[in-house]
Amino acid sequence: MRKLIAIFAVVILVMAMSAGATTVNYTVSGWANQYPASITPPASAPWGVNGYPGDTLEMVTYTGTLDLTPGTYNLKINTLNWTIDYTYGGTATNPDDWSDVFHNITAIRSISFDGGPSGSLSQTALLENQWENDFLTVYEGAASSFNVGGFQVNVTPLGLDQFGGTNFDGSNPWVQPQTDIMARFDVVPEPATIMLFGLGVTTLISRRKRS
Repeated sequence: MRKLIAIFAVVILVMAMSAGATTVNYTVSGWANQYPASITPPASAPWGVNGYPGDTLEMVTYTGTLDLTPGTYNLKINTLNWTIDYTYGGTATNPDDWSDVFHNITAIRSISFDGGPSGSLSQTALLENQWENDFLTVYEGAASSFNVGGFQVNVTPLGLDQFGGTNFDGSNPWVQPQTDIMARFDVVPEPATIMLFGLGVTTLISRRKRS
């Protein structure tokens, strides 16, 4: 009987919260870095010692709106800007002894909700500089939890499967098409709220039985 009451309480609570749903703004900060190779090109390299600046990655600050209604939502958190430029893959003495270059990346950004609850989001990525093209993979990040307006909001940054550069018009650097970085927002009532609501329903039912 108590289990049925608890389930009944949760159902009523979700319905009540859905009926009176509000929205909240969230802001995810930006991040940027440039990735030259670790080896300095020799003067004999085709583009010279300073001619291999490497790719630049940027995640642009974004502000969006979240419905505080129990459910799961895939929402944008950043815009990814990727600029491809020459990255040196030779040795310190031989520019023709070429190897692919790999960069392991960690992108940490802050997130806040209407200036209230705040924390951080983290994702890793892999940038591969090959002879013919560069490739980028963004991995799914770990979930971060926030208490927002009586709800627990779990935010999980979503990844991007490996993709390569597509725009090489004109001379370097080559600006690639922008890509949205998304996250999964899981909105659930806080456990304490469920317990208090369930206690209230149980008390109400007990009083009705006595009358």
